[in-house]
Amino acid sequence: MPGGGNRLLMSSPWGAMMTVRIPPVDEQAVDDRVRRAFADAAARGAPNPTLLRILARHPIALHAFYEGWQDTFYGGIVEHPLKELMRVRMARLRNCGY
Repeated sequence: MPGGGNRLLMSSPWGAMMTVRIPPVDEQAVDDRVRRAFADAAARGAPNPTLLRILARHPIALHAFYEGWQDTFYGGIVEHPLKELMRVRMARLRNCGY
């Protein structure tokens, strides 16, 4: 690939192939706090594990994103299933394959 080197291809939730332009970190090369975020996200099924592995290239960014994600989607007074329905609705309004 011109200028791109080796790129990771991954399938999206809607079946399309996407190119990952920023290489994800190796899960063995991160500290315990980052591994806990990976494990928690895997247990919950969200957010996307590839996104977290990319953000883990800068652990401060990963933790800022992940803590915000947790507060937004699992905290507050609106129940999580309603938040998930709203997220799917927003994706469909924007023709996003989420």
